[in-house]
Amino acid sequence: MSLFLKLVVTVLVFFVPFSFAGTEPWAFSVMQGLLVLAWAAVLISRRQIFYPSLFKAVLATFAVLIGLALVQSLSPQTLLDSVAWYPVTLMRLYTLDHVSIFVTYLATVLLIIQVYPSFDEVKQLVWTLILCGAAVEICELLFPNGEYVTFLTGVKTSADSVGPFVNRNHAGVFFTMNALLALGLFFTHQLQFQHVITRKQKNSVVVQQVCLALISLGLMVAAVFTRSRGAMLSLLVGLFGYSFLCAWCVPANMRRKVKKFFYTLALLVLSATWIYTHVEDINEFAHRSSGVSGEIRQMMYRSAGRILDKYPVWGIGIGAMPVVINEFTEYDVHQYIEHLHNDWLEIALGVGYAGAAMLLITLSWFAWGALRRLKRLDLNKQFMFAALLSALVAMATGSLVDFHFFIPGCAFMFFCVLGLVLAGTFNKGRVHASHLLVGIIFVLLLLASTYIPLQKTRCWRAFVFGHGLKTEAKLADYELGLGYYPCPHYAARLAVAYYNVAQRSKDPIEKLFYWEQAQQTAQTYLEKYPKDKELSKIYLLSTYKLK
Repeated sequence: MSLFLKLVVTVLVFFVPFSFAGTEPWAFSVMQGLLVLAWAAVLISRRQIFYPSLFKAVLATFAVLIGLALVQSLSPQTLLDSVAWYPVTLMRLYTLDHVSIFVTYLATVLLIIQVYPSFDEVKQLVWTLILCGAAVEICELLFPNGEYVTFLTGVKTSADSVGPFVNRNHAGVFFTMNALLALGLFFTHQLQFQHVITRKQKNSVVVQQVCLALISLGLMVAAVFTRSRGAMLSLLVGLFGYSFLCAWCVPANMRRKVKKFFYTLALLVLSATWIYTHVEDINEFAHRSSGVSGEIRQMMYRSAGRILDKYPVWGIGIGAMPVVINEFTEYDVHQYIEHLHNDWLEIALGVGYAGAAMLLITLSWFAWGALRRLKRLDLNKQFMFAALLSALVAMATGSLVDFHFFIPGCAFMFFCVLGLVLAGTFNKGRVHASHLLVGIIFVLLLLASTYIPLQKTRCWRAFVFGHGLKTEAKLADYELGLGYYPCPHYAARLAVAYYNVAQRSKDPIEKLFYWEQAQQTAQTYLEKYPKDKELSKIYLLSTYKLK
């Protein structure tokens, strides 16, 4: 059964990034289905669920997010209502969608803890992740502008696509995490090289080390050549983070330790200075010399600050940002703002200062426990543990300027790495067990969390496959899809379809009917989600036509 579970995890590791980074609703549903299958196998083969003491901090973080989201979803309100002192949400549907995401990633962390307890098994999964990163890198070389996505879907991709990733920012962070893991595995094997006896074993280790060095270097180059500024920042911080952690825990002599700290810090300062003085060169390399992308991000961050000023205690509710932000932006942004391009700020916006304070406490608890654990590990495990922590830090840094936690291709890898940090081999003497009943309840919760993503997948399918149908069949598919997942974005697409049919029709009565349908659809959803830009636009257009 252990082999079966490892096969499922391996399939997930390769499936998620190659399914367009798991960004399509069907891909996330498949991921959830495989996780449910793996957890069913765990319950069949085991009597207990194991977890280390450090997992309590991770569980507390997820408990805050899931608990607040559930409380908020019980008290739905809109921007037109007054916000009470207790947690509320402006978008129950999106809030429950986020709950599904949180439960899925918690299940990922706990599954990795069960399947990869020993140090050899940890290295097995790290090898799997690295090979997946190398495969994605080869895909990037073959399809540098996202031709992979176009070939499989027939949909023209944007200039930001890279290999199987729809956006280069996410691809860059994915490569960065893999590069750090390869670096950690390289140094771990370097220590083991000293204990090799026979010449044949030494030759095997040399070949292995050369391969790891080339893969690590190649992944770093791939991260840079995604031309993602966030990925470059993540790579720089990840490398310095790894240097700091190794310098802090590995040397036995305090004087050597201080020297290494000083040299690393000096190199960090020099690098930061060089970056600051060559911002225009980096923008030009990233094909963003105009600075428009940075200006829009800063404008959205300022808008988030104004929202927090208005709803400071419990925020606006998890998932409500896409509807709320349009009221607070300084100028109109043509694209649909689905995420804030700063995961940490977006979460703080959803849970307010009170929720953010609780999350900060749980994250600090985890960081403190992880650093203490690093200090007490055996030397041969410290390099690997430091690499795992550095990979987490790299993505956490990238999430300051992007939304990687909402992209399964990056997030799944992040939580696999987090599960390895919590592996039994790094937490000996601090591993506890829970009764099987706890596992059964958790699996039932995971199963329940698949409902909304499955409905979202059915909605996505109706809109994607209904697009090429004739008018009546197309509208019927759109209406059916909206019944599965009634979100404002899809409602706006249905209203636009009604409006376009009215524009093309030559029958006055038919024109009037479809304009009324467009207006009614937009009005119905504006009552739930007021100030939505897409719905407001089609409502005004259809109202004008009916005058």
